[in-house]
Amino acid sequence: MVLQSIMKFKALFFRMMRTILASAIFISVSWGDKGFEIDESELALHHFMQGEFLMNQGNYSLAILEFQDAIDLDPNAATIHVSIAEAYRRLGKLKRSENHLKIAIELDPDEIEAQEMLGEIYISKKKYDEARLIFKKLYKYESNNLDYIFALADLARIQKDWELAIKYYIEAYNTNSIAISGLEQALQISIATNNFNKAEEVCNLFLKEDPTNLQILQTLKDLSLYNENYNTALDVITKIEKISGRSSEITIQKSAIFEALRDQKKALDVLLESIKSDSNNIDILNRIVNLFIEQNKNDNAMDYNKKIIVLFPNDPRGYINASIISMSKKMPEKAITILLPHYDEFSGNFTVNYLLGTAFYQIKDYSNSKIYLLAALDIYPKSKNTKHNLALIYDSTSEWEKSDKLYMELITDDSTDAQAYNNYAYSLVERESDITFALELAKNAVRLEPKSAAYLDTLGWIYYKLSYHEEALKYIRESLSIDPENTTIREHFDQIIKEKSLINASKIQQVEN
Repeated sequence: MVLQSIMKFKALFFRMMRTILASAIFISVSWGDKGFEIDESELALHHFMQGEFLMNQGNYSLAILEFQDAIDLDPNAATIHVSIAEAYRRLGKLKRSENHLKIAIELDPDEIEAQEMLGEIYISKKKYDEARLIFKKLYKYESNNLDYIFALADLARIQKDWELAIKYYIEAYNTNSIAISGLEQALQISIATNNFNKAEEVCNLFLKEDPTNLQILQTLKDLSLYNENYNTALDVITKIEKISGRSSEITIQKSAIFEALRDQKKALDVLLESIKSDSNNIDILNRIVNLFIEQNKNDNAMDYNKKIIVLFPNDPRGYINASIISMSKKMPEKAITILLPHYDEFSGNFTVNYLLGTAFYQIKDYSNSKIYLLAALDIYPKSKNTKHNLALIYDSTSEWEKSDKLYMELITDDSTDAQAYNNYAYSLVERESDITFALELAKNAVRLEPKSAAYLDTLGWIYYKLSYHEEALKYIRESLSIDPENTTIREHFDQIIKEKSLINASKIQQVEN
């Protein structure tokens, strides 16, 4: 880290004047009349000035000798201690420099130059707490001094006190707008520490100085999107387009913003307007297709997707879109016939492998499904959906050791994965293995998503298996109220009611006998 210079102009001025005086006195004393006499204080001044003269020439060792002679004659002169401290510092003898600076401050608590220099030495020796105390004191003397503000900011950054560092960097800019580097540092730290709200604030300060700064506008746009400040993002995009014109990336982002704002019409209109002047842009075409798919307008999606396949036969997106449309129509076989002829060309594409694995799973071809899902997982090992599908397949093929491993990976990687808790619980209860553990898993799933009919059903079914019929009925009834058409939930409910009735009948018979 490079600190801002902390030598005040005043200090520099006085040192320059001392050097000028030193030259004059040195000459005067050297060439004066033999009968010229000086008293002890004048002699001390003479040695001091000679020391300043020698230090200005870069002869620090001889300068130290002169300063020491001056100190011997006048030990209470804080200025002399400051000068000898500076000479020692330039020779790299920081301990001696530090000692003389402490003496100077003790002699004159208002000796600013000594405090500044001592603060610098503390920083070089990584005594950051001591340095911070000094610069805090100096800051109290002169709160608008940029050098002190930057020193405190840099120290806070070194000690990873991110909020304080940002505060001081922004304060430096607010003190004097010429200190734009303060904003640069504040923005850098804000982004690096994921303080994106503060980063937005800093970007807006930047734009007050330079409203057309494209880099800052791009950063503000991205931050606004991340923070879901969509209206701000739209305003920024408008400014970007005025400066640099339209681009497919900006158009797609604008469409995505309207979609996030739940204005599907505008989201699509932005793209359709753009395609008029850029009819062969695959990124725009692909986004149009995806929007139509999301809106369940598969015929419209196919119309535009055909254009992608014709114009860009070597791009996997056209075939991927076509297979997704087929699967949304519950035609997994067709999805397979679309993708397989192009598999050799796109075998390294995650989505191609994932879709093929999912399609084969839907037709219960578990052997092929595993091949493609494992290939997808090899390409993208963090894919949760792929792990979920593979776990279900392993459950179907009774490869429970493999499914258990995947469920545990999912739960370990994401403790909020309700689906993993539920599916693992249901797997265990169906094979009647560790039902007590299954109960805890199911409870976690319901805790995370209390309105999920499937998860409530799993929990109720486990209570049934444990012979807690009242608890079982409670959760199954709630599940059925959410999804009354679900045949599996209905079957579970009927079975619990039937068994409970049999139990009650048995109890009555026992009483009568």
